[in-house]
Amino acid sequence: MYERSAKVHYGFLCCVPILVLLIGGFATKRITEMLIVSTMIGSVIIYKAGFFGEYVNLIYGALSNSSYQFILILLIGIGSLTALWEKSGSLSGFRDKLGKWMTTPRRSILITWLLTFVMFIDDYLVLLAIPSSIKKLTDRAGVPREHLAYTLNAMGASICILIPCTSWSAFTIHEIEKVGMSFRDYVHAIPYMMFPFFSVLVSFLLAAGILPKTGQIKHAYTRVKNGGPALPPSEEKGASVVGTEKAEDEEVPSVPLFNFFIPLIILIAVTILFDRSITHGIIAALLCMLVMYKLQKLITVADFFNTIFDSIKQIAAIAFVILFAFIIAAENELMGFAPYIINTFTRFITPQLLPLVVFIIMTIVSFAMGDGWSLMLISMPIFIPMAREMGVSTLAALGATLSGLNIGVVCCLQSDALFMTYAGTGVPNITQIKSGLPYVLLAGGLTALSYLLIGFI
Repeated sequence: MYERSAKVHYGFLCCVPILVLLIGGFATKRITEMLIVSTMIGSVIIYKAGFFGEYVNLIYGALSNSSYQFILILLIGIGSLTALWEKSGSLSGFRDKLGKWMTTPRRSILITWLLTFVMFIDDYLVLLAIPSSIKKLTDRAGVPREHLAYTLNAMGASICILIPCTSWSAFTIHEIEKVGMSFRDYVHAIPYMMFPFFSVLVSFLLAAGILPKTGQIKHAYTRVKNGGPALPPSEEKGASVVGTEKAEDEEVPSVPLFNFFIPLIILIAVTILFDRSITHGIIAALLCMLVMYKLQKLITVADFFNTIFDSIKQIAAIAFVILFAFIIAAENELMGFAPYIINTFTRFITPQLLPLVVFIIMTIVSFAMGDGWSLMLISMPIFIPMAREMGVSTLAALGATLSGLNIGVVCCLQSDALFMTYAGTGVPNITQIKSGLPYVLLAGGLTALSYLLIGFI
C-alpha cells in the first residue's frame, strides 16, 4: 500500500509529527489545520526535497486504503440508516416511548448507557445512531452533551471488544489466527480485557451518580442547570471540524416501533450471519427499510434516495478529516513509529511486567496514532510470540494489547471514534478529551494495577 522508506532509522524524528499535532491541536484548538500541517511535516521528514510529489501519493494511498474505504462505507451506511429512521418517523416513535422514562439527567444517561448494548454490533452504530435518536431527550432532561459524548465514546469500542460477535472482535480474531490463536482463545481472553471492562464500569458508576462528577463534566452540568445550552459554548466549535449540527427539521409524526426495530434486527442478524460483516448488515437493513417504508407509504422511492444523498453531504467534512488521520498513520508506519516505541520500552522487560508494559506501550502508540485496527497488524505478531517465548499467558498479552488499543482510541485527538462522537453529539474532539480524561485515567489506572497483579500471580 505504501512504499516503506528503505531501512532509514528516524529515531526521535518519527515522533515530531505527532508532537506537532498534539501540542498544536491543544494550543490552537484547530485540529483540522494542525492535522494537515503535521502530515506535511511528516512528508518533509520522510521524503525531504521530494516531499510535495510524494505527499500527493500519500493522499492517493490513503484513499485506496481498505480501512479508510470501510470507514466511508460505515459513515454512509449508518448515516443513511439514521437519516431514514428520522425521515420515516421511526425515530420519533422511538423517542416518544423513551421520553416517558428519560425525565431526569440520571435516568436519561443510564438509559443511554443501556442502549449501547442494543447497538453492540459496531462502535459507529453506537456513536452515530444513538445520539441521533436521543439527544433531544437528553438535552430536555438536562444532560450536557459532554456527558453524553463521554458515555458513548467510553462504551462504543469497549463493548465491541468484550462481545465476541462484533466488527472489532471479527477483525481481531482474524489477526490472532495468524499467530496461532483462535476464536476460543479470544473468548477465554475476555477476562483479561481489563480496560474495556473498567471503561464500561466507570461510565455506569458515573451515570448512576455513584462516582462524583468532576472537571469539565461538572462544569457542564452547572452550565445547563443555570439555563445554559446542552452543547458546549460556541467558541469551542473550532476544536474539531466544521459543524455537524443540522438545523432542527420539523418533527415527523411518529410511526409504530417495529419500523425502527425490524431494520435494526435485520442489521444485527445479517452482520452475524455473514461472518460479522457489518457492510452486509447495512445493505440488508437499507433494503428492508425501502420495502417496509414504501409499502406503508411512509416515504417515496425518490425521498428514500434523496435522504441518503443528504446524509452523505453531512458526513463529507468528517470523511475529509479522517483522510488526513490515515495519512499521518501511514507516515508513522513509514517512519517506524510503533517499532521505535516498542523497542524503546521492551529492552529490559521481565516476564512479570510484560502484561503491564504491553498495555502501556499500546496506550502510548494508539494515543499517538489513533488507528486501532492498523496497530493490530503490527502489535499481534510482536506481543503474542513474545509472551509465548517468555512463558507468559498469551491470553493476558492479548487482553493487554486490546486494552491499550481501546484507551488510545478513546482519547486520541485524531481518532475516528472521536470524530464519529463529534458527528453524533456535536461535542468537539478536544472538549471530549478534556471532559472524559478524569474517568479515562481512573479506568486506565485500575487497568494498569490489574496487569501488574496479573504479572505477579
